[in-house]
Amino acid sequence: MAAHLLATSKLTQSYYHKLSQRRLCGKTIGQLFDLTSDAYPKREAITYYPKDGDVKRLSFEELRLHVDRFAEGLMKLGVKKGEKLGILVGRRYEYIVAYLGAMKAGLIAVRLLTFSKADQLVYQINKVGCDMLVIDSDGLANIRELLPGVQSVGVPYCREPLPSVRFFINIDSAVTRGACLSLDSILSMSSDNLKEVGVENELQLDNPCVIFFSSGSTGRPKAIVHSHHSISECVLTVSDYRTSYNDDDRGCHLGSVTWYSIALEYTLAPMIVAGDRLVLTESQDVDTILSVIRLERCTSMTLFPLLAFEIAYTKGEGIDLSSLKEACLGGNTFPPDTLAKLRKFHIQNITVGYGSTETNATTLHLKDESIDGKTWIVGRPIPHCEVKIVDENFRIVPVNTEGEVCVRSPYVFQCYFGEEEQTKAVKTESGWVKTGDAGIMLDDGRIRVLGRKDDCIIKNAKNIYPSEIERYLFGHSKVKLCQAVAIPDQKVVNEIGLCLVLKPETECTEEEILEVMKEHLDEFLIPKYILFFESFPVTDTGKIKRTEVMRMAVERLNLQT
Repeated sequence: MAAHLLATSKLTQSYYHKLSQRRLCGKTIGQLFDLTSDAYPKREAITYYPKDGDVKRLSFEELRLHVDRFAEGLMKLGVKKGEKLGILVGRRYEYIVAYLGAMKAGLIAVRLLTFSKADQLVYQINKVGCDMLVIDSDGLANIRELLPGVQSVGVPYCREPLPSVRFFINIDSAVTRGACLSLDSILSMSSDNLKEVGVENELQLDNPCVIFFSSGSTGRPKAIVHSHHSISECVLTVSDYRTSYNDDDRGCHLGSVTWYSIALEYTLAPMIVAGDRLVLTESQDVDTILSVIRLERCTSMTLFPLLAFEIAYTKGEGIDLSSLKEACLGGNTFPPDTLAKLRKFHIQNITVGYGSTETNATTLHLKDESIDGKTWIVGRPIPHCEVKIVDENFRIVPVNTEGEVCVRSPYVFQCYFGEEEQTKAVKTESGWVKTGDAGIMLDDGRIRVLGRKDDCIIKNAKNIYPSEIERYLFGHSKVKLCQAVAIPDQKVVNEIGLCLVLKPETECTEEEILEVMKEHLDEFLIPKYILFFESFPVTDTGKIKRTEVMRMAVERLNLQT
């Protein structure tokens, strides 16, 4: 039993031996990309499907030219190492150009939340003090709301409400207007004979390179800082795992995730490290994504809940996705019914990943392990990652005992930007990160993640996690969204309230929902309250604000918290 109180990966030694042989350790993302583009200059690196227009195909040689020209253009504008480049661009290949270019110029890439409203953007940009922003036409609409004269001012400097921003780079404009520089003008500043671009040799691996924003489901989004070391180590590890499915041919990976999340590194990793091809679709329409998988014969993709559920429950079984050697599910727990439906599309391997913006990737199913019947995220730590389950006093609990999941690895974040006390609250001096997730360590060392500790419903001294109840309504013909929340009750501390948003033009009764619940749940877990709403409040990233839903439910029931 003691051997599994601290779970680590058995793959670590062989994995690092392999990286040492390839001389990849200790490199930044930009350096890894340069090594790969030197090795495979004529290979197709990116296949890009825009919403409108023809498919664009870029070789590694062409992509590197874009990246290097962008980095050199920024440096000729007087941008200094360590300054912050905010990126407010949709699922476009230019996002990758800006991201890699920022790395090569020694900047910190700030991944702004794409769906933010103007006032939310003000908070994010001013929180970290962005010096410049890359935007597309959608981002420009928000900026115009904040700075109506942004394209007409005589000098390229901005003032309130974005005092730190010196200029914007508009990827959808061919000309410079006011404080909005065109992407073409940046690229044209570089020399014709690019040999070595960037300041990567001056960088230390501990230098910050990326700032992400959390979902904001518990309040204001937190600015999460990662170093070159944490990002490149994560990319190397993920690439090694994902390319293990390639067989004798190189992989073709569909980038179906949102760019502002840590999942971008998971998507980019095989392209940056191994020279695999990355397929991008600007549209998030499920029919477009399925069509591109078949046209490009994609071998892997990442599925977050919304897309996974839409494929599983709205598409006919006749769709053949057998080219997919791997589909990795992440972002939430997945009920057995969803996994069973996804298998009907002939996907060869389905894995489930677990991690957070603070910890990057943490656990993954190994491809030789079955996930049949699993209703939680269950996996083993990835290489060089330690996981332990602790009690409220940070003491390790016995196996098969619920506690908080804690992670220590090279992939964890440096700090919350400008918030020392918040950083100390979740990251110990010895490098352990408290995830805020409840979990259990199984006898064989695998980790079962139950859900957010704060979401736990305590009823008669028993912990109930919302997914235990919600999973039986995923795919219900009448239910669009569901949230199980705690409703205060003097007798049992909390009762269970099930809040629902129905699909358009659909009617449903409490009795219908209770019938489903009674079919699958013990009497103790059956919700006492069934409540219907028109919609749920969501964060900038589209996550449902569970605490707000609970407040709405309590108000509807006229109860006192």
